[in-house]
Amino acid sequence: MTKFFKKPFMLILSCVMVLSVSVPVFGAVTTSDYGSHWASNTIQSAIDSGMAKGYPDGTFKPDNEITRSEFFSFVNNAFDFTAESEDTYTDVIADAWYAPVIAKAKAAGYIEGYPDGGIHPEIEISRQEAAIILNRLESLTPVGSTLAYTDASAVADWSKEAIIAMFEAKVMIGYPDGSFKPEKQITRAEAVVALNNLLNYQELTIETENVSVETPSVDQKTMTLTVGGETDTIIFDNATNEDINWTSSDTDVATVEDGIVTPVGVGTAEITGSSAEDGTIMVTTLATVNEEETVTPPVTPPVTSVVTSVGNPVELGIAGDYVVLSKAGISSVPNSDITGNIGVSPIDSTAITGFSLTVDASNQFSISSQLTGKAFAVDYTAPTPSNLTTAISNMEAAYTDAAGRAADYTELYSGDLSGKTLTAGVYKWGTGVLINSDVTLSGGPDDVFILQIGQGITQASGTRIILADGVQAKNIFWQAAESVSIGTGAHLEGIVLSMTNISLDTNASVNGRLLAQTAVTLDQSTVVEP
Repeated sequence: MTKFFKKPFMLILSCVMVLSVSVPVFGAVTTSDYGSHWASNTIQSAIDSGMAKGYPDGTFKPDNEITRSEFFSFVNNAFDFTAESEDTYTDVIADAWYAPVIAKAKAAGYIEGYPDGGIHPEIEISRQEAAIILNRLESLTPVGSTLAYTDASAVADWSKEAIIAMFEAKVMIGYPDGSFKPEKQITRAEAVVALNNLLNYQELTIETENVSVETPSVDQKTMTLTVGGETDTIIFDNATNEDINWTSSDTDVATVEDGIVTPVGVGTAEITGSSAEDGTIMVTTLATVNEEETVTPPVTPPVTSVVTSVGNPVELGIAGDYVVLSKAGISSVPNSDITGNIGVSPIDSTAITGFSLTVDASNQFSISSQLTGKAFAVDYTAPTPSNLTTAISNMEAAYTDAAGRAADYTELYSGDLSGKTLTAGVYKWGTGVLINSDVTLSGGPDDVFILQIGQGITQASGTRIILADGVQAKNIFWQAAESVSIGTGAHLEGIVLSMTNISLDTNASVNGRLLAQTAVTLDQSTVVEP
């Protein structure tokens, strides 16, 4: 299909580039319901340009799901489609508001009907269906063939190529958790952003000598890709100048030496920077060489995937010798079941309550029927006091380390992780974290998760943290500035580093460690060291 004429539309880059649609209703729109939305600037530009309209009550409803006909309305407005087809579909009512909308979409050639002869105008449109339509508007052919999304198996075969093409053109790049959610209905805000990205997509023709790659210095830990005078900086974790190698997947098209991309023939080459130490792919960009021997990246900037890293665990020191460690006391409503050592300092052994402790003959520790391990307190015999002092110091240092890591994601889901899936990385919230339904942590056995939480953690009763694809509890760190509360029968995975108290309600369980700078409260709870 020939590319369509596109009217000017301001380029607004969003943190989350996903799909959605708009409604063909009229009325003055106020920013009251989207002024603080992540897509507010793009929504305002869409309204100003006439691409999108709001509702009669003055709202835009950015997170509302929309129908196929509403999506077609946005597309028609964005691309100035005015010609109407005389043919229609079996389920299009002649006097319906969407009849002219569909007539224009059909004439433009970007829609196709269903086998039943209908177009299903009032059915909500999915993200993968929208990807198909957007791809037809630009007639893009994907360079790659692999979907990098965590839910790639859910993508239908008929939409796979379109989704890859939309990813490569940076029209749709999925969600921060690494998923695409192909069957999810798209929202009005997502549609505005995706159409904005498509309207501003352009193929660049760039002189060969202006295409270069600068590898990072040891201190900088970034790579700057320079294409035709435009740059994009990619952040690497623990990368040094010596660590990065550059290769081309097709040396008949382009070669890479000392970071310089040199055209050889005609076609598209995948240029990959990787770590010499373990071969982990750091970043990939696509370079297309045409007959004039110019290099044409598919988007600006021409980076199709960013750095991923397993990260480094938080070092616990000898605080890692304890499954529960507290500065203000540990209490249990019998019978709790603790696998591992527990310890308190600077508070003494009187602050360990509910365990019916029996002091060992050496007076260095105590035992309890609720412990598969030992209980240590600062008033026991040497070397216990010194060990505990060091462990507390290590615990505080670990808290500071976790809180100080550079964040990959900030304020994700506004702190409500209910039902979400997270991939490896550092997450930061200025508020608390809420878990009202199961949360999945997905990744490999060496992947590290650090969750920096400005307030506390509230996990509802009966909910679970689920580890997928080999993730290990020892590599998960929940750093919370306020109280951590694990509800009745709930299950948590990972190391909890709390500035204040940690409480487990009846029959709650943790596979990990509870390291608190005040008290730890257990109620017939189970804690197992990872």
